[in-house]
Amino acid sequence: MNQRSKQPRGQALIFIVFAIIGLIGLTALAVDGGNAFSEKRHAQNAADASALAAALAKVHDQDWLAAARARAASNGYTNNLTRDQVIVNNPPVVDDCNPNDTPSIYVGNSEYIQVIIRVKVPTYFASVVGWDTLNVCAESIARARPPHTEPMIFGNAMVGLSPHDCQAVRVHGTSDTVLIDGGLFVNSDSTCTQGAFNQSGSSTLTAPNICVVGTYRYDVGEVSPPPSHCNPVPYPPQMIMPEITCSTAGTKTGNVITPGTIPASWLSGDVTLQPGVYCINGDATINAHDEVQGSDIVLYFMNGGLHINGGATLNLDAPDSGPYAGLLIYLPLNNDSSLILNGNASSTFTGSILAPASDIQINGTGSADTYQTQVIGYTLDIIGTSDTVIRYNDNQNYDATVPPQIEIVR
Repeated sequence: MNQRSKQPRGQALIFIVFAIIGLIGLTALAVDGGNAFSEKRHAQNAADASALAAALAKVHDQDWLAAARARAASNGYTNNLTRDQVIVNNPPVVDDCNPNDTPSIYVGNSEYIQVIIRVKVPTYFASVVGWDTLNVCAESIARARPPHTEPMIFGNAMVGLSPHDCQAVRVHGTSDTVLIDGGLFVNSDSTCTQGAFNQSGSSTLTAPNICVVGTYRYDVGEVSPPPSHCNPVPYPPQMIMPEITCSTAGTKTGNVITPGTIPASWLSGDVTLQPGVYCINGDATINAHDEVQGSDIVLYFMNGGLHINGGATLNLDAPDSGPYAGLLIYLPLNNDSSLILNGNASSTFTGSILAPASDIQINGTGSADTYQTQVIGYTLDIIGTSDTVIRYNDNQNYDATVPPQIEIVR
């Protein structure tokens, strides 16, 4: 008997049919899934662009909703509801794309704008089993922070802005330096042997916090608390610097000076400054025994520096209101002249000393009330035999304007 005739016939055909079905399924998955994945990427890029466009419009007080939808349309998503839907929320809501994955810090916060793009992607093979379309969803959240004012450099009492200098902030001599209600910020990333921050000799430094981007060198027990590392800020600073002009010339009658543009030499001797803004030409030197008084004033050094010799008496106070509230002494970024601040125990400085391109040297007066200020320079050198006490109070100091900020956060 022929044994081969007893074998079941058609088994190979069945296997071939199932193999073909499997191949078709894989092909369907590759083609339809690939189309959906490609559409998802395109929708995500469009959502990101739309969110940024909306954020930019919002910080400029323009129609952010129209800006978002226009940018989405330029990428092929017209919100026609048949093929795609573009949803713009300010503030964001819980995202239907990922209902369990929308951070609560964004939901309900009007600083953020959310763009959700939903797309129906037609299928070619999956329609055989009833899937005519595949749904994809992309979400983007952008931050739109308008211009605002805030304390300069995180409200630190003393700031050295130099991004790279060795010994950008130096405390030395035989005196004690005490910062009250505001810390020390050293922006330099230098890793030199002496450190970006250096304390030496019998000087001491006490502050609420001491933050250094680079390395630091100090004597244990002479600095409290010990320095800690922190992140740098850009240089030049991203805050908007004051724009000061003087439309008139100041006058000097006897010992009384009125606001306006004045020569630096007028600040020597015994003088009283009337309230207002002073645009100063040249280098000013205030000698021992000189007495300079002024309340509600701004000293704007356009192209020179300031040297206050020991023994001089200065009682200077910044404006309490107006665009320059809290700003006492200002050297702009294009003026890198130095500041040397001495004085005596009877001197008082109330308001910010802002000289972002200048080397500032401070010699203590021994008084706990002399410096009620915030000192911001390129480098800082604290030296002398008399103690230096700096009290920081935000209400007495200048708050800078920070430009609008837009960024994709999700």
